[in-house]
Amino acid sequence: MSMTADNMQRGIILFVMSILVLALCLVFWKPGKKSRFRFIRLSAGNLLIHLMDGFITYVNTPDLKREWNPLVRIWGFGWEALFIANLIGFILIVLAAWYFGKYEYVKIPAESVFDYYMKLFYGENYKPVWFWFKHSRNWRAQSAMVGYAAYWGLTLGAVVPVIGWFWYMLDIHISWWHSAYLSAGTGIVIMFFQVYVWTRRGYRESAGR
Repeated sequence: MSMTADNMQRGIILFVMSILVLALCLVFWKPGKKSRFRFIRLSAGNLLIHLMDGFITYVNTPDLKREWNPLVRIWGFGWEALFIANLIGFILIVLAAWYFGKYEYVKIPAESVFDYYMKLFYGENYKPVWFWFKHSRNWRAQSAMVGYAAYWGLTLGAVVPVIGWFWYMLDIHISWWHSAYLSAGTGIVIMFFQVYVWTRRGYRESAGR
């Protein structure tokens, strides 16, 4: 690789890294505190991460031969399908951020986070075993919780493929690194963790903490 191409590659990496840092600052700046611009910050942060994912993908594989998205790898679609799918995904994320941002927690006297969760979704006379199989009909709270978890899982999970492209551009080979699987796994783990975070916040607000 020539010196000019090498410098350009480093410049691209530094540019993408700087935008990612900006995006993560927007996302993590008091994420749990409601404010006038919270919805805009969360939406903008998510958008920047996905834009950098698309940009660095185009830089490394404009023909999409190295793209692992099922739309490309399995069904053979091109950039148009990826753009439409990501646009739809972004719109859903924006709606989720708007919805959970507007949600007001129900104040319920509870002895623990689990107790709060069960009372919120199943009422006072719940049985603990219901957690594993019974479906709640509290759609408003459920939509806010799922939207919150999905936002964080999809937003932070999208960072993984970008980092994977960094390794590729720097010719760094990590045997266990597989961007598609790591991204999906990271997103799922974060989603489940954020379900707990969302519930804990409701419990603390109810307890006045």
